[in-house]
Amino acid sequence: MTPKNSTHHSLSRRVFATVFAVAMLVVVVFSLAGTAYVQGRLVTLAHEELDNQSDVVAAALNSMPDDKFLLNHLDLSNTRITLIDTDGTVLFDSEADVEDMPNHASRPEVVEAFETGRGDSERSSSTLGEIMLYEAVRLDNGAVLRLAQEQDGYLSILVGMMPPLLGLVALGVIVSVVAARLESRVIIAPLLEVDLDHPVRNIQDAYSEMIPMLDRIETQRQELKRQMRVLADNDRMRREFTANITHELKTPLTAISGYAELIASGMVADEEDQRDFARRIHKEAGRLTALVNDILTLSSLDEAERGDAEVSNSVLGSREPVDLPRTIDTVYHRLDTVADVNGITLQLRVEPAIVFGVPRLLDELVYNLASNAIRYNKPHGSVTLRCGMEDGAPYVSVEDTGIGIAPEEQDKIFERFYRVDKSRSKARGGTGLGLAIVKHAAMFHDATISVDSTLGEGTTITVRFPKEAMQIEDLM
Repeated sequence: MTPKNSTHHSLSRRVFATVFAVAMLVVVVFSLAGTAYVQGRLVTLAHEELDNQSDVVAAALNSMPDDKFLLNHLDLSNTRITLIDTDGTVLFDSEADVEDMPNHASRPEVVEAFETGRGDSERSSSTLGEIMLYEAVRLDNGAVLRLAQEQDGYLSILVGMMPPLLGLVALGVIVSVVAARLESRVIIAPLLEVDLDHPVRNIQDAYSEMIPMLDRIETQRQELKRQMRVLADNDRMRREFTANITHELKTPLTAISGYAELIASGMVADEEDQRDFARRIHKEAGRLTALVNDILTLSSLDEAERGDAEVSNSVLGSREPVDLPRTIDTVYHRLDTVADVNGITLQLRVEPAIVFGVPRLLDELVYNLASNAIRYNKPHGSVTLRCGMEDGAPYVSVEDTGIGIAPEEQDKIFERFYRVDKSRSKARGGTGLGLAIVKHAAMFHDATISVDSTLGEGTTITVRFPKEAMQIEDLM
């Protein structure tokens, strides 16, 4: 059975059950109500008939001297006639021997007839619910004439109606099956026409109850597409990152291997040349170490971003109040010599500011911004390190007078292994991961990065921390 037929049959069974249950409920309710109405109507008509008969018989008895003679020859089909004396003694009964009958003075209809001239009552006569209807009339001589008639009760009438009711049930089953099949086809038709690949297209023709479901499907579909794009981008970045790492690692390793091979083969006999080769090997090893350290830092940041606070603390260290001026001063002293060698003036413009963060990451952030500014500066240029408070939020800013960044490249400089000055990137050194570390370190601290740059004039990169970051007043 195909899913379509399975769905149709399942819905058909549900509709059948609903229609059948409603039909049966209607049949039962109308049967009970109809039985009650019929029984009540029959009782009313029977009372009217007995009332008329009692008047006729009473008039005949009042006009004749011999009551028993008239009663013996009187034939009222299905009606029992009883004559009761003034003391309750039964004088005549059309169906029983008066000698065996008890005194009737206490019967309700007889009591009422003695008192008011006319009385009536109803009493059950069997387990099937039949009832006896009594009508009593006081005669001129003081005796009471009572007429009785057996009438079908509620249960008896209901039992008598069972054959047509069973017929109605059978008809209800047939009608329910047909109606269920037809209705299920009508109900399921719009559902089968829904295009789950483009659910929004079906909204105009869909049931109003289906619109939230279609909207949810569309939202989930778009989210799935977004996640697939993210996965594809991540996969692309992973491949590019792997290729870049392989290339970046291969270059210093090749140089180290080449220099070492020349020394080992004895081709470099001069002591001064050996020292020169050793310096080159040391330089390439330092470059390799810096690259590995940057890769490990990025890996730690990636792991911290995917994990919770406990993972972040174990990978990067716990957060604590970090004095930004002290951090910048530390970076200044580490890069002062590098700046002098490159002919760059390193300047400080710091004001009190404290950030609640990871000291190592904030140090990496400032160091990489400053190192990058020195590396891509002009001869005799300058680099200014700033920090302080701006609109109640801490910030760190690094300004240089370097080569600048073109507008179309300003969003790309934070990508891994992306270099602005590709022609001289090797000569300038660096791993190509510094600004990527800056980006992830800023994200880890919920900070934003802005780039203000003009080609040939210089660049200012500012990292603004959220206002919730701890300020110096919070520690006083």
